[in-house]
Amino acid sequence: MFSVTLLCLFATYVRVTTVILDGVGSADLEVVRIRLEEEKAKRLLLQNDVEVLMLQVEELKRKCDKWDKQGAYVNMSLVTHGVAFTATLSSHTKYVSEQTVLFDHIIVNEGNCYDSSTGRFKAPVRGLYSFSVTVLTGGLPQHVHLFIMKDKEEIGRVYSADGTGSVVVVTVMEKGQVVFVKERPGHSETVHGGHWSTFTGLLLDRYY
Repeated sequence: MFSVTLLCLFATYVRVTTVILDGVGSADLEVVRIRLEEEKAKRLLLQNDVEVLMLQVEELKRKCDKWDKQGAYVNMSLVTHGVAFTATLSSHTKYVSEQTVLFDHIIVNEGNCYDSSTGRFKAPVRGLYSFSVTVLTGGLPQHVHLFIMKDKEEIGRVYSADGTGSVVVVTVMEKGQVVFVKERPGHSETVHGGHWSTFTGLLLDRYY
């Protein structure tokens, strides 16, 4: 495309030169020379602009290749449909110290990033995510304490006593990090099932 542009510029230069020469006499040769020098300078400036643009395009290509190798591009299904999930707990379950709560019944799983067999959501891209947990107590004693974890980091807590408790957290995740819900250390408690207890996650914004 740039080669064609250069040829067009050269052709324009030739046409201008021809018109100038046809319209003047010998007495005006100095004027012609000055005008030709001006046109030559303009052509050189245009050529320089084209070369700069070519260099910028090459730099953009290198950056795109680098981003591609680093995995900045994601599956087009994620771009089209986004990333979101909601899962519920189907039956009353007693969890022991630091055991992961398995929200086993999937309602929505856009992007297929939540694994009901492990109770873990895995971030497909770097970005800003929101998670919410609602829990209902399911037995004596009538209270439940759960932690929301991002890998080994605690990012939220939810407490329920004789009813429901809920929490919403927002966090930045790197690609490949996981978020899950676990029982608090040193305790054993029953979480109410019947799809009353839920775990939801959503990608709010991608970071590139």
